[in-house]
Amino acid sequence: MMYNTSSMASLPKSLQKKEQAQLLKRFPGWKIAPDFSKATVTISFKRHVDAIVFIARLGIQAEVHGHHPEVVLTRAKVKLTTTTNKQLTRQDAALMKHVELLIKAGDNSATTEA
Repeated sequence: MMYNTSSMASLPKSLQKKEQAQLLKRFPGWKIAPDFSKATVTISFKRHVDAIVFIARLGIQAEVHGHHPEVVLTRAKVKLTTTTNKQLTRQDAALMKHVELLIKAGDNSATTEA
């Protein structure tokens, strides 16, 4: 099996200290690790099917942007964790923004838990 290693050489750069501070303010519903290695959010939905639809929409965005978070579905809750390198990157921040936009675009039944 052949692997394309060209994309591995150009991993996204970690966020700078100023960008990390902005991330904390911009996404208050997210739990960001003290070392900025990952960001996690739990989103609660009224119905299990709403959570599944959300995951499908997120999956499309993740595929378009080539960045896939860890997704855990439990009943009507979705837990997302994003990390690229040993520290969060602009790509992680962009994914977090897409998640927030998907929540706002939904039927307003979703709530976030840090």
